[in-house]
Amino acid sequence: MPNKNHMNSYRAPTLTRLHDGLCRQLVHARKEKLDIVSTVDVQMHNILGMADSMEWDFDLKDLWLTKSRWSMLVRQYIDPDRLMEWLTKSATLIGREGRGVATMRTNEVKPRGGKATGHSNKESRRWGSCMLSISYKAMPRRQITLHSRTSYMGYLSALDLTVAWMCGVYLAKMMGVPINTISFCWFNEAMQYHNFKSLAYLLNHPDPVRGPQYRQLLLDGKPVPEFTDDGWTPAIVLSRNWLHRIQKADQAGDTYGDMNYNTYRRIRRRYHTEVLGYEMAKTYEGWSHDKVTGEEKQFFKAYPPLPSCKAVDLDFSAIGVRLDGLKLVRYDGDASPTDDEEDDDG
Repeated sequence: MPNKNHMNSYRAPTLTRLHDGLCRQLVHARKEKLDIVSTVDVQMHNILGMADSMEWDFDLKDLWLTKSRWSMLVRQYIDPDRLMEWLTKSATLIGREGRGVATMRTNEVKPRGGKATGHSNKESRRWGSCMLSISYKAMPRRQITLHSRTSYMGYLSALDLTVAWMCGVYLAKMMGVPINTISFCWFNEAMQYHNFKSLAYLLNHPDPVRGPQYRQLLLDGKPVPEFTDDGWTPAIVLSRNWLHRIQKADQAGDTYGDMNYNTYRRIRRRYHTEVLGYEMAKTYEGWSHDKVTGEEKQFFKAYPPLPSCKAVDLDFSAIGVRLDGLKLVRYDGDASPTDDEEDDDG
């Protein structure tokens, strides 16, 4: 039977290890340990994740994410004035050792797509925002807490954690303490591994041992097994199914313009460039066509290779909040170049 109504807990020494450990739990979980298994995702519910230190080493490139996607998420979820008020109260009223729990609610992010908004595509975020609140307390030890409705592990989960970490970075500087002296707690009601949006976690995993192993599992060309007890797990099997669809489209010579589902097209374009190489990706460039007239509509080019973009090089400039010494400064948010990353956070 599924692991229904159980608490799933995980503890790690650092935030980096916590994120990878939670992703690994989902990817390596057998069917009976999962709360939901579908063609689109696998899920575990009632997650409590703890990290003894908020040390965070994350490169957006590893999960096929961009700096503009970071800026988009920050603008969606964090109100700059609310952030400044929370940081100020946390640093001055609680500080390093004071009592109290300071909580900042995130923005209510509106649903996207669906018939109610005049679109034919499926509505996303119809159940509410994914990140709900961020808290700080100093007793019995300094801790940042993130409460999430859900999170796409191995995909946008890393951006969610970077938001919480960045709050810790600003706060630690204001209090004059190292970020690694702050612990982290994550209450996540439902963590999801999306079977094609999270492909980068497997195909571009930075670990020198596990990365090649994951690629071999997905790219060895053998028939896709069913759910069995021979070492295959639902997340691996279903990710292979989705990747095989891409490979089938490649064999058929389908261009990016021939694809109707933009989310899947984005993953295919990233896979081509980041795994097979930019020159190979360019061979699949092509026009989309009007369904009625057949006229050319939009030309879809290959994605150029993603640059490295470390979390340590990010900040809250997208919403115009920075630290000048120990003083918070509010200014107009920085303009950020846009790309066609989708607003698909759950």
